[in-house]
Amino acid sequence: MKTIIKKAALAAAIISAPLAASAANLVGGGASLPALAYVGDNFTTTNPQSRLSTDDQFTGLLAGEDSAGNPYNQVELTQNSIFDVFQNNNPGDYASYCQTGSGTGKRVLVGANALNANGDCRDYSASPVGFSAPSGQTDPDFVGSDAPLTADDVTDFLNGPRANRQDLVQVPALGALIALPLNLGDDVFGNPISRPNLSNAQVCDIFSGDATSWDQINPTWPSQPINVVYRSDGSGTTFAFTQYLAANCNGSQVIFNTNEDFAAAAPVGDYAVGTPASGNGGIITEVSSTDWSVGFANLANVLAEQGLDYADVEGENPASTTQIAYDSNDLLTGQVLGDVNPFTGLPQPEPVSGIDSNCVLVIDPAAQLTGAYPIAAVTNLLTYTDGNSDPQALENLVDTVVDGSSTLPTGFARLAVGATASSTAASCIN
Repeated sequence: MKTIIKKAALAAAIISAPLAASAANLVGGGASLPALAYVGDNFTTTNPQSRLSTDDQFTGLLAGEDSAGNPYNQVELTQNSIFDVFQNNNPGDYASYCQTGSGTGKRVLVGANALNANGDCRDYSASPVGFSAPSGQTDPDFVGSDAPLTADDVTDFLNGPRANRQDLVQVPALGALIALPLNLGDDVFGNPISRPNLSNAQVCDIFSGDATSWDQINPTWPSQPINVVYRSDGSGTTFAFTQYLAANCNGSQVIFNTNEDFAAAAPVGDYAVGTPASGNGGIITEVSSTDWSVGFANLANVLAEQGLDYADVEGENPASTTQIAYDSNDLLTGQVLGDVNPFTGLPQPEPVSGIDSNCVLVIDPAAQLTGAYPIAAVTNLLTYTDGNSDPQALENLVDTVVDGSSTLPTGFARLAVGATASSTAASCIN
């Protein structure tokens, strides 16, 4: 295993090298959940929505063409998004991002399923096969994932085409609030039901199917069947939401298992009405158009749907959250996620092996937020320790994300452990 280069030695090497102008084009992709924070909302203005966000100065990056030769949609970064701030603070350095989803992003990282960074990103009319990197670049510069590294991911990395990169780096990047969008009518007195406050126990009753009509949640609400709208596709949002459900709802019996597949994680067969929908957008569309429904989606997406209501939970409004206060005790070093514990429904952390354990950080899946809005996803940034084309630019990008001061869209929050994450990335990226 390669020893991490000390910062002093690295600085000396830089000083002794000939002075020359340098520029970095960092190619990344993965989770769609943090896209509004990373690249802004320009991608939402195309039809179909763009997966690839980059800038004209980042030459050679194209989303690809369909079978008829028509180019897929791509857009520039939105002004004041995190990646735009990074580029403004580091003249000559650029970053692109392709929204492939967490699972595909990690497969590109480790080289599984023959996925490489130089495959086409495409847009939301077609499945991505890469990040649209230049033709010769098979390895990504960085990846976003809401589902942390697993032991299987590390095995795939060690046995795959990226093994010459030595080791992996993972740091928690941002928090994203998961809201419960609602479409409720009037109560039994004829008053509109707006911004109700739900307890954790009531959320458990709804998504377990223990409550099948709204009067079982609040006796002043009508006896209307609860329509639970849930994700039909695998997602990091579902992973985080089922993790919350497992931590709060599993008592003497395990009702929920943490999983990216909601139908595999929850007893959807017990719902009065259960409606699957694809993506955050699909959830929001279905809830908006169906009376007496409830779902779960990224708060930023919920707020973008004019007039759509959502619930407070435990008296906390997710839109008021500015920092997600996982502390140092919640931050695990050198551990990845193993199998789900059959007695808790939560993933079991286990020591990482085969790579440098000092460079892998993860929020403890059992950690829960108290005294604050309790439903949040943590998205992670992943890269390699060695062989990076421009380590300094990559460190600067990670620092801008995890410990920067740029304004975030409502629905996103920096983590209290951001400084630790930035320091770890700086010591591990060579």
